[in-house]
Amino acid sequence: MRIRYIATLAETIRTDPVTLAREYLSARDATDHEFQTEEARSAYVDFLSALGRFQHQSAFARALTHLDVGPEALDNTRQHNGMRSIAWSFGEGATFPGFTDDTTWNGFLNVRVPVSAWPYVLTELIAGADGDADTIEAYRRIGTADGLVCLSNGFATQEAMPTWPEFFPDYPVDTMVPIPSEWSEMSWRHETAPSFGPCVGPMGEAAQIWVDYELPAMREFAEAARFTFSRRDAIGELTVIYEGDDYAEALGHIAIETLACAFAHLLAEQLDPAEWREMRVENRTIEAGVCASHDFLDANMVMLAAWQATRSPAIVANGDADALGTDLHHVNAAWSVATRYYLTASREGSRFDDWRVTGRDVQSLTAAGHDLATIPPSDSAGRVYLVGFVQAHGTRWIVNVSNTSQSFDHLIDAEAHLWSVFASDESRHA
Repeated sequence: MRIRYIATLAETIRTDPVTLAREYLSARDATDHEFQTEEARSAYVDFLSALGRFQHQSAFARALTHLDVGPEALDNTRQHNGMRSIAWSFGEGATFPGFTDDTTWNGFLNVRVPVSAWPYVLTELIAGADGDADTIEAYRRIGTADGLVCLSNGFATQEAMPTWPEFFPDYPVDTMVPIPSEWSEMSWRHETAPSFGPCVGPMGEAAQIWVDYELPAMREFAEAARFTFSRRDAIGELTVIYEGDDYAEALGHIAIETLACAFAHLLAEQLDPAEWREMRVENRTIEAGVCASHDFLDANMVMLAAWQATRSPAIVANGDADALGTDLHHVNAAWSVATRYYLTASREGSRFDDWRVTGRDVQSLTAAGHDLATIPPSDSAGRVYLVGFVQAHGTRWIVNVSNTSQSFDHLIDAEAHLWSVFASDESRHA
């Protein structure tokens, strides 16, 4: 990619950090005859360095560090005994790291799994075995060869196409940990590592886990933990819940947070806006270990439903209250998280709750809101604001903001999305 071969500056700007780093090192170490003058070579090197650090920030710096000492380890399509690294799944469920030789069995891709990922794969296989002892024992007997577990010629495996490798092309796909299918991708190219969203609170407070590079030298800070799991509050501020290198431990914290979010969501769906507001205000002063939701419904049954929906079948078993009692430590931890962070009104939470009850009586939204039914010829339930509008669509709700449109199953989720846009717009003009 010498400068005389570059068709446009835009092509250089669009290239990924790994390619840019390779070109930088090539130009840096080039012999004189490859450039008309030493000044031209030096200027080109300076240009690539500035572009890489501006466009890709830490990813460019990581690529430079790693390429100088081991370029063979950086390629995202790296080989293992002639096999290609991929992300894959059983057609649904979690996405796992692995390798393939691109052969197929009955149309299914043959894959091999790193031993580090095998316990998670085995858990999913056992969960799908319907308790058949012979099948489970056969899964357990699958051996390893050359550090890989072979899932060829007998499994419904297929390649997955996650988006995070586009933002982090220097991140070896086969080193990514298994990612549950219910998590959302939250990666962004200007961050230091891929990230995912396991759950969201009733005001759209997204929890997020960052999965840093397996090799510490490739992280922005080599001493940083590989996994960082955080929750957001109502204004988007992050609080770290877990930092460490143990993925199983991180998953334990995520499971608690996921149950807490599910419990809060179910309460929000079953309480009307006025009851929700009253409960959240009451929880500011209520004694520890108690939640005011009990004043309006049987919150224990709501927690039971949330627990059934979020815990693994092996733990839930028959799904009754007795089964929940065997998982009480997990349930109590989630209850505490939900009560403190999602079911108690913060300052911003109170503004959101007031708006939901009144429909319009919040400063900056007061004059802007009016019912869609008052605008002929519409007869749909909904409300229009300067930042967007919420509209009923069958049993769902549509939120339109600018040129985007999103659909939600429950009104509070639609209102939370519109509120987050309003609050963001408000902060920009404060």
